[in-house]
Amino acid sequence: MQLKSLAVSLFVLTAAVGGCGAVSDTPQNAPSAELNAAPLHTSGHVFEYPFGMCSNGNIRTNPEYAPAMLDAGARMVRADFTFGTIRPTSDPNPDNWNWKTLDEAAEVHRQYPKLEWLGLLGFGADWARASKVETKRQSAINAPQAGIEIMPVDDPRNYFGQYVYETVRRYKGLIHVWESWNEPDLPGGHYFIGNGADFLPYQKACYLAAKKADPTCKVLFASMTYANVEGYLNLHHLKVPSPYPPTSCFFEEYLKAAAKDPDARKNNYYFDIMNQHSYSRATDLYDYAEINKKMMRDYIGTEMPIWITEMGIRDNSTPEKPQILGCTPDEYGDYLLQSYAWGTLGGVSKFFHFQLDNSNGHGLYVRVPIEPKPALAAYKLLTSEFANATLLGQRHGHAGVGFLQGNSAYDPSWRTGYDLFEFEDLVANKRLWMAFTDDTGKVAIKIPAKGNTAVLIDRTGKRRPLTPTGGQYSVTLEGATNIAGWPAGDNPAAKALGSPEHLVGGSTVIVEEAL
Repeated sequence: MQLKSLAVSLFVLTAAVGGCGAVSDTPQNAPSAELNAAPLHTSGHVFEYPFGMCSNGNIRTNPEYAPAMLDAGARMVRADFTFGTIRPTSDPNPDNWNWKTLDEAAEVHRQYPKLEWLGLLGFGADWARASKVETKRQSAINAPQAGIEIMPVDDPRNYFGQYVYETVRRYKGLIHVWESWNEPDLPGGHYFIGNGADFLPYQKACYLAAKKADPTCKVLFASMTYANVEGYLNLHHLKVPSPYPPTSCFFEEYLKAAAKDPDARKNNYYFDIMNQHSYSRATDLYDYAEINKKMMRDYIGTEMPIWITEMGIRDNSTPEKPQILGCTPDEYGDYLLQSYAWGTLGGVSKFFHFQLDNSNGHGLYVRVPIEPKPALAAYKLLTSEFANATLLGQRHGHAGVGFLQGNSAYDPSWRTGYDLFEFEDLVANKRLWMAFTDDTGKVAIKIPAKGNTAVLIDRTGKRRPLTPTGGQYSVTLEGATNIAGWPAGDNPAAKALGSPEHLVGGSTVIVEEAL
């Protein structure tokens, strides 16, 4: 992957919200904000192509999927290749296993070599259960697996380890990045029965087997859900944005156990990349990353890169019937743009949208490729304008909600009126500013001009020229329209958390200027 060092900006700005600097096209009742000189937030982001996309089996079987994904701007696809599918019986001979899904993926890759693959491994196999005793929680995929602690990891008695080794060995020409498991922290044990410490031998077996088969590959930690972060907040007596907070933190439990493993440090604690999922609140991509980074620093003394391997929001809200964890179709475009800015500020280096089709309600298409949603235009705008851009800093606004600082998503005191991010693209020789409100009021802002002209781009990709006055571009930001979050519902426990929130800020504006 191409790497580019993070450019460090010496241009430092601040903003004061007041009545100054109003422009002729600004509504009379809109407060104005002007940038002068002062602090900013920056990320530790190191550049790599940031956009991937999740897919169900359609990527392997529907010939329209791969070209539609590439057309949208994704360059890596996350797809499932699971234990029970590949090795459906106890037969230890890999030549007799079912390699159909990976062979289909290899054929897609042959046709579309620009599309890289992230292989999702994991899950249990029914025949490999450590115990045949049935419980209400146990299923074919979440049951403890026999032989998981047997070494070496490719020993046929370590069923999961041998499966990972043979899969990576056979397809290392196709896939160079592997994910150990999907959402083992999800409450209810749907994908994994056990806590983070219980998961250590599975992550260890996956990492060691994959590295033995392909020393150059990268191995992700299992993907974590909201429960990982909310469990951390609950355990550390911070404000959890849920009326039903989890009582454990899976990643923290794993890190504590891994720190005691005598072989973990020399093996990168058995993961190369931290892996998080995020849905609904755009700022979560920043706050989730900050919490995961703190856990890594606290328990293993280092920070691994972070990927968001699932992200999205349901776009089935209407002004008449708002959804507690959703948005309108137009606001979905804002989610895509804003969550990228927040995640990049948190140091996230790769973002996987979930997904192309609408089978789960988060898609960019109603039907691929003939019925796109409005959000597709925003996604294409994001991938075309920001694929080679480096974040220089957040120039105005609060860094996320600030869960680690004790803030609540339902107390708006942390809001500043609007957020402004500055990016630089040295490939296309352009500067990009992304701005949006974080509350309901319109705000008139001024952005410093370094040239004589710029282009103003809205969330749909529509463009118009922008001319500076007095060395500044004047821009009006529309107020946020999304009303959601737990307190927006009828549940008394949820209402007690505070006020409804904006999962998504106001309509996003991008200012593009040549360097």
